[in-house]
Amino acid sequence: MSRTKKLSDPEVLTAAFNVISREGFSSFTFAQVGKTVGLSPAALVKRFKSKKQMALMARNLKWEHNFSQTAANKSNDLSGLKGIFGFLDLVASSVNSKRLGEHAIWLGTEACTPHSKRKVAAYFATTQATLLRYLRQAVLSGELHGIGNPEELAKTMEALIQGAIFQFAFLDDGNIETHLKNHFKVMLKPYLS
Repeated sequence: MSRTKKLSDPEVLTAAFNVISREGFSSFTFAQVGKTVGLSPAALVKRFKSKKQMALMARNLKWEHNFSQTAANKSNDLSGLKGIFGFLDLVASSVNSKRLGEHAIWLGTEACTPHSKRKVAAYFATTQATLLRYLRQAVLSGELHGIGNPEELAKTMEALIQGAIFQFAFLDDGNIETHLKNHFKVMLKPYLS
């Protein structure tokens, strides 16, 4: 009998994120993830201790992947307005869930722990810094005009992302990527050339 290849934690967590997105943060099971990756539920419990721990690690891995994608885009054609809207694609992919309302509630309760608050604060700060970089590029390239304080606008944009995600979670009207982009188009309209 041949032994199956041992999957790395990132491979398992990537698959887990997809299961969690489909089933919900409270509703997914180790058995569902195990079936996807070919591991027993007991093996997953041994590795990740609890569903909450697995979900946190899967979400954090997704966030880190998205930010590494954004960092990689510094050197390619994604800059300015294209960068802002490309970044929204990445944000949407990290929260895209058929059970987004459950996701929002779960994140709200999970964010109450000190460690999680630091992680979420770091995520928000990175999001703001990314948006600020793209805003500055858009101003330098002449795509946007009349932005008095780009730092404040980047902070407002980050808050808009969180508000739009929360709103979408409970309206469930279409897809989160379109929802975010529509909000940003309205916000940026006064600054367009």
